[in-house]
Amino acid sequence: MVTWNPYTPGYFDDPYPHLKECRETNPVQKGIHGEWILLRHKHVRQVLKSDQFDASNLSNYFASKEKIIFDQNACPFLARGTRQWIMYLNGAEHITTSNLAGLALRRIDFTALIEEAIAVCLPGFRNIASFNLVDLASVIPFYLSKKMVGFGEHVTYEKLRNFSYKLAVSQDLFLSKKDYREVNAEFEWGFGEFEKMLAPGAARQDQTLAALLPEIDRPSASPLAADDMHSLLSMLFMASFETTKDALSIILTELIKRPSLMEYVIGADERQIKVLTEELLRVACPLQYTVRVCREDLELDGTFLPAGTKLFLGLASANRDEEVFEQPDEILPGRGDNPQVAFGGGVHACLGARIARLEVRTWLKPLCRFLVDYQVASNEKPQWQRTIFMRGLRQLTIVRK
Repeated sequence: MVTWNPYTPGYFDDPYPHLKECRETNPVQKGIHGEWILLRHKHVRQVLKSDQFDASNLSNYFASKEKIIFDQNACPFLARGTRQWIMYLNGAEHITTSNLAGLALRRIDFTALIEEAIAVCLPGFRNIASFNLVDLASVIPFYLSKKMVGFGEHVTYEKLRNFSYKLAVSQDLFLSKKDYREVNAEFEWGFGEFEKMLAPGAARQDQTLAALLPEIDRPSASPLAADDMHSLLSMLFMASFETTKDALSIILTELIKRPSLMEYVIGADERQIKVLTEELLRVACPLQYTVRVCREDLELDGTFLPAGTKLFLGLASANRDEEVFEQPDEILPGRGDNPQVAFGGGVHACLGARIARLEVRTWLKPLCRFLVDYQVASNEKPQWQRTIFMRGLRQLTIVRK
């Protein structure tokens, strides 16, 4: 039996051979810290759809660890910063906060914003003979996310890219104290920016979350405290920037390796683009794992799981399960039946799934029309982030043909 180990040689470059071995020999296994890892599509989807599991509360974890793993409570913004991260909330708190965020997001014209991001950002690359593909995958969601939240013009691309990355890293496994202190410093900076945005009398653009969130009535719920509003804004920014950047970087890497697929995109109709979008999201799956906790004792496919058991759900593994997907490691543009789980599922399904699909459908054609004139630089191999829960490209140089 193969034991799941993200530090297996070559895992960060390509985790899928290792995940395939785990699925075939040991698809439900217990980890070294008592957590259970589920890697088959049927198990992952069963848990996602069930109401017998809670999300793992990251803020409570940080609060319990601050005085133990940090010197003299040196990282107070970790718990404060993640307190309103919707994917870690449960029950009534989850419902009210996700409803608040959902109402605000539905008031933003994302179609226009996505098209604007392409129109503004893409021309900046047209006269460049060689560049890092991640830069293209980053600058477009940066533009959209900055506008969506309402950051001022003084906030630079480099600052927001680092802010987003550090917040995303906070959710990963096996971080050092140094890593956590860097994340804490970014939360502290972000809280300061959000405080300025939300201050009485502050100039705010229409159709930004900074303008919309405080105005939405929350029936039977008190207004969010300042820290909680800052926390919610940090989550919405990080999710819109980092997850989109990672998904787009993986998708563009797959496309530029396949010129025929780019030509397919250029000639595809609306229905074909919708079908291909689901397939690309299945293969990309930037959120590789999500965590659930058993609310009560239960049995899962013959395995007894006591209440309080933590489960790591392998979304990326489930999306390549050969029991569900024919040729799971291949991109099949016309794949009809595609029960991919890149956005999770159940009550904790990704709040931004609709927006993410809209982004990919809108960006595919213009990006392929642009990238069809480029190829991967000679002897260049993709360099990937060394993160476990989130997968994204770090470096891939492409050159004009």
